[in-house]
Amino acid sequence: MTDHIPRDFIDLLLNRVEIVDLIDSRVTLRKKTGSNFFACCPFHNEKNPSFSVSQTKQFYYCFGCGAHGNAIDFLMQYDRLNFPEAIDTLAKQVGMEVPKQAMRNPVKSAQQQTLYELLEQVAKFFQTQIRQHNQANRVVNYLKQRGISGNIAKDFEIGFAPSSWDTLLQAFPEHKQQLFDAGMLIKKDDGGFYDRFRDRIMFPIRDRRGRIIGFGGRIIDQGEPKYLNSPETTIFQKGHELYGLYQTLQAHKQLHRILVVEGYMDVIALFQYDINYAVATLGTATSTSHVERLFRHTSEIIFCFDGDQAGRSAAWRALQITLPLMHDGVQVRFMFLPDGEDPDSLVRKEEKNAFEKQIQDALPIADFFFQTLATQTDISSTDGRARYVKLASDLLKNLPAGIFQQMMLEELARKVRVDVKQLQSPTPPSQPKTQAPSVSRSRVRPPSALRLAITLLIQQPSLAQHIDEPLPDLEINGYALLKKIFELVKERPELTTGALLEYWRGEPEEAHLAKLAHTEHMIPEKGLIQEFQGLIKTFHKSVHEKTIETLLSKAAITGLSNEERLRLSELINTKNQISSLE
Repeated sequence: MTDHIPRDFIDLLLNRVEIVDLIDSRVTLRKKTGSNFFACCPFHNEKNPSFSVSQTKQFYYCFGCGAHGNAIDFLMQYDRLNFPEAIDTLAKQVGMEVPKQAMRNPVKSAQQQTLYELLEQVAKFFQTQIRQHNQANRVVNYLKQRGISGNIAKDFEIGFAPSSWDTLLQAFPEHKQQLFDAGMLIKKDDGGFYDRFRDRIMFPIRDRRGRIIGFGGRIIDQGEPKYLNSPETTIFQKGHELYGLYQTLQAHKQLHRILVVEGYMDVIALFQYDINYAVATLGTATSTSHVERLFRHTSEIIFCFDGDQAGRSAAWRALQITLPLMHDGVQVRFMFLPDGEDPDSLVRKEEKNAFEKQIQDALPIADFFFQTLATQTDISSTDGRARYVKLASDLLKNLPAGIFQQMMLEELARKVRVDVKQLQSPTPPSQPKTQAPSVSRSRVRPPSALRLAITLLIQQPSLAQHIDEPLPDLEINGYALLKKIFELVKERPELTTGALLEYWRGEPEEAHLAKLAHTEHMIPEKGLIQEFQGLIKTFHKSVHEKTIETLLSKAAITGLSNEERLRLSELINTKNQISSLE
């Protein structure tokens, strides 16, 4: 994400921005204790302030919903900006200019801008066809038959693509190549072009910023495919975009929930009945990008599917995509429609209040999870319960660590009548215990020590300056991360917690480090340096002891060279000296 923006510039920018001032300009903060400020979280509804902003760390965290990050993250979440937009906004605030090399390819950017502008013109052209084309009455009658009012058709800029093979070619003769690049034309074998969309009701697709990036077209009479979307282009990727998201964001300053449906007509019908928080995937299954994008704008997602087997299978796929993104503070539910109904038909039949009652009654993700697994196994038998646990555990391990994961494990334990500690154990109770670790492994500090070392360093990067020698090499899971952080802050001692975490934006470690950034370690301020030095000394000691064991093992099997014997003697003497001082 930061490939086009120099790392040094981002570091300098975050060093100049004061996160307390930035957030206080949008959310009223009040001083509580120490260097932390508190407010009611702007990202979810709450009565008691749980949104904490650390002046020292230049980092914010909500203990209610888990929202966290630095100044860049706050602008991306609160102002709904993308990464480059947030960088640009912050740079302007502190009087800095984003380096020119940070800009994307200027030729490509200009070409994309041309496509956005051209598609705006195309959308207007399609809208005029509803009024001016000789098929206008047929189109208007179809829209009326579908229950689409003139106002909602105007709001969603619904248009009409005539049945001619070259309507757009005739209307925009000087833009053939650009129309082809935007997916509006198809190239013939002889090099010519023809219109992709013909005799279809046209739905412009806008991105989050309101730019038209493509179209969806629905056939008016009989024909296949019933719905046709623009192909993937440089400005349109189906797996990332959601129809109606722009309109939803325009309708709400703060989104309490988002309803995910399947089609354009569903979104439009729901908006017409003032259920103006619906979006639709664009002919693709729910993706990780979809869910991540939705969680940037709301803490509650309701997936709406048909109640048949196909609908429930699609819902199960959506659940599996969503589980790894279920951090504490978010809510996901599943709404299943009666047979033969879709949101479009159901909301017209029941109207707003009854439809929203069905939304309120939608299945929580936990209920849908356990209900679906129960249909795949027989938990009345011992082997059935074992299979149930295996299926559930394989999925629950994808959940981020937190309260929700713990509650899911407790519910699983209750259903299969076992102690939850058995489910949390890395060694399943039905399998033999693994062999005890070797002596060298047992002498290495446990993972909690490594976690503490990373926690202290993330929260107070200046601790690295109190360690004079490089960290040793150790084969412990997660140790490489500590070493990378240590080397980084040794090189850049000015980094705050917020600036340091920026180096892991978009990386697998990002969420883990963000969690450690606000973890309570219970070590008093005066003891931090000594504690950190002690942890690092332990890692050195474990390397020392492992080297001794390796040489002793070799001596017993093949013997040692003179140089190795001397090395072993020196190591043992050093170990004895250290032990006498401890």
